[in-house]
Amino acid sequence: METVQTENKSYIRDLHSKALLNTDKIALENHRQSQTHISQINYEWQEMKHKVEELNNVRNEMLEIKCLLQEIISKKEL
Repeated sequence: METVQTENKSYIRDLHSKALLNTDKIALENHRQSQTHISQINYEWQEMKHKVEELNNVRNEMLEIKCLLQEIISKKEL
């Protein structure tokens, strides 16, 4: 691959494909770290969402049990 340096030291041009290539390794590493961080945040968000759904299911079941107990108590009083 034959390349030439551009005016901006962070880029080189591939003479065969005319592609402009970024050579800033620090920027690449920062980008990878930010993507990893975003992935971790998304994972934690999905996990929290799942736990909220579980809690809502438990709440609904408890409400159902409460209604059934109230029904039983009202039948015994008659």
